[in-house]
This record gives sequence, C-alpha cells and structure tokens, in this order.
Amino acid sequence: MGQNIIYLDKVASTNDYLRELLSNFKPLAEGTAILAEDQFQGKGQRGSTWVSEPGKNLTTSILLKPHFLSIEQQFALSASVAIAVVKWLKSKTKLPVTVKWPNDIYVGSKKIAGILIENKLKGNKIDASIIGIGININQVNFDTATTITSLSTLTDRDDYVIKDLAVELFASLQKEYNTLYTQSWRFQLDYYNELLFWKGEEKPFLVAGEKKIGIIKAVGIDGQLQVLIDNKLHKFNIKEISHLIS
Repeated sequence: MGQNIIYLDKVASTNDYLRELLSNFKPLAEGTAILAEDQFQGKGQRGSTWVSEPGKNLTTSILLKPHFLSIEQQFALSASVAIAVVKWLKSKTKLPVTVKWPNDIYVGSKKIAGILIENKLKGNKIDASIIGIGININQVNFDTATTITSLSTLTDRDDYVIKDLAVELFASLQKEYNTLYTQSWRFQLDYYNELLFWKGEEKPFLVAGEKKIGIIKAVGIDGQLQVLIDNKLHKFNIKEISHLIS
C-alpha cells in the first residue's frame, strides 16, 4: 500500500480524482495512493465537506480491491481503516484515541481525522474501494470550531513532514488490511467496537429531531449503531442519529 503514489499540488477531492482515473479504465495497482498538498473540496460523511488548510494536513485516497469481502461484510473494511488510523495516532500521543461512529477519529473529545470509503460493487462482491482519509497535522487554526484538533496542537510541534507521516500511515493501513484478510472480518469488527467513542456511557443524541439519552452498545457488521434508549435496543443507520457534542 502506497508503493505507487501520485502526488498532486492541488485537487478538489482526492477521492473524486481517483474515481475519475478508474472510470477512464486506467489500470491501477491495488494500493495506489493519491497524496494532495491542497484539497479544497474534500468530502466527509453525511454530505459534509472536509476543509483543510493548504500544505498543512495529510489528505490521501487509496485504491483497494477487497474481492474477498461480500457486500454484507463491507463495513469490516471501514472498521479496519479506522483501526489503522487509531493505532498510528496512538504512536504519536498518549491521549485516548477513539472512533466516533461511523469513522471519525477523535483524540479526547475533539476530532482529528475523518474517513470516507466509496465502494464499487460487482455482483455480491466489492470490486474496488476508494479509501479517503483526512488527518489534521500542522494546522492549528480552525476558525470558531472548538471540537477539532490536530497533531501539532496535541504535541506542540509544527514541523511534521506530511510525506513521511503518509509512509507510516500506509504501513499501518497495510497491516490492518492484512489482518482483515487473514483473521476474518469478525476479528476487526470486535476490535473496532473496543475503540468506540462514548461506548457504554449515558450520552445525549439527536434522533428524529429529538434529544435522547442513550448508551452505545456496539456496531454490527451491517454498520448500524446499536444504542440502548429507554431500556430498548435501537439500531440506526447514518443520518438517523447523531452525537450531541457540546
């Protein structure tokens, strides 16, 4: 993973760029990565945008071909990518690093990274996956946002070399991808659940426009968040529930 890297000075979205390469039937080896200096229209979950200061952060998209996974198992890939980012960040800080469902990465109570995976399906298998990852590295100014942080803010350093960090990240991703292949999806899903932000705690959520107090229990292989609300276990898809973080 990352053996073939396409470096871009400026691009709207690394995911879109990689998808366009694939749609043009250009043969690309699995593990090919796009690494952008400036991504000005990065995409996040729920249709949101990922705003990144040029040259300050790690913005990449990687091509994978997880043919060994069925459509029903595709969340295990998302879990494996999140685990890889968490483990890599844990090597940089002693603060707690968790995954806020489905795949935002938090250090303490602040977001430091986001993941967006787009799968191309063929029959009942995943033909190709574009793994988009954005990690705040040297950026320290996030306007009025108070729930965002960066590696620089956490470590009081502003001289991180993005390309060097990318090599480390790719190695972590490769390790977890190999684990997904050799240990089965259940192993990675269990590990992902151990890293869940707010798991087992009474916390506020927004459900159908109403504030609810719930306790996160787990995430299933279907990617649904299982939350105990009013002594009943509910399952939610993306956009059906959101964390109320003050």
